[in-house]
Amino acid sequence: MRRCLSALTLAALTAACGGGGPAAPPALAYRLPDPAAVTYIQGDTTELDIEGGGQSFQMSVGSAATLDAAFARSDEGVSVTLTVKKFSARMDQPMGGAITADESQISGPLVFTLDRRGRTSIVSRPETKGPATQFFGALSLAHSFFPRLPGRAIGPGDEWTDTIRYSGKEGQGQVDAVIVAHYTAVSDTTVAGRSLLKIAMTGTSDLHVTGVTAGMDVSQDLTGKLEGVILWDPVRGLMAESSVAGDARGPMEVSAAPFPLNVRARQRTTIRLAS
Repeated sequence: MRRCLSALTLAALTAACGGGGPAAPPALAYRLPDPAAVTYIQGDTTELDIEGGGQSFQMSVGSAATLDAAFARSDEGVSVTLTVKKFSARMDQPMGGAITADESQISGPLVFTLDRRGRTSIVSRPETKGPATQFFGALSLAHSFFPRLPGRAIGPGDEWTDTIRYSGKEGQGQVDAVIVAHYTAVSDTTVAGRSLLKIAMTGTSDLHVTGVTAGMDVSQDLTGKLEGVILWDPVRGLMAESSVAGDARGPMEVSAAPFPLNVRARQRTTIRLAS
């Protein structure tokens, strides 16, 4: 890993014809990438600490996915089609056996658009059945898979902030989320011979979920903090890697429980470009 001039300023090192001065650096914004078809590997782990009625117990949830990503131009900016090639998920719970899911329970792609800054509009979602309905959250995936970008030229130390809001049906319930993300362009780093822009992210998240699980009505509020790192390939116009960790707490009400529960959720999501 080495610190150097941002790859985003390379254009400024090339003299313009006729002595007109250096060319302006390109904007850090979404565009049709090259290549326009790639594969991402995503991993997600969540550890839950639950307390209530003088008792406490833990649950763990993990998933891994291989996602083909195809990009195309759209009126909004860029259209993204994510197709699940492989998927595995498992939840271990103390009062029952493990619950698992795989890609056979997910059919169809997730299609959404991104504007220059990465603001998302969902076009279509895959159909899920069985346990995959609990594990595969297309709504949150579409809004959180890619980072928000500033839509302007930047240099090391530049910062930008964006608010991500989404609301809608997710599985057997309803999700309402507000995420405030603050980004800082840190430096360049070299990975496998490519110069990538390293972006640090911090933020806060507020999540409200209602629904039915195992025949029980559930209402959950979680508020917490986020911290992560994104590696962006400015030459190809692609996210090369991201790693984001969250730590959130809040109350949960379950219709079958005679008392409210307190929940702490620690989550880490990693995404890397495989091709």
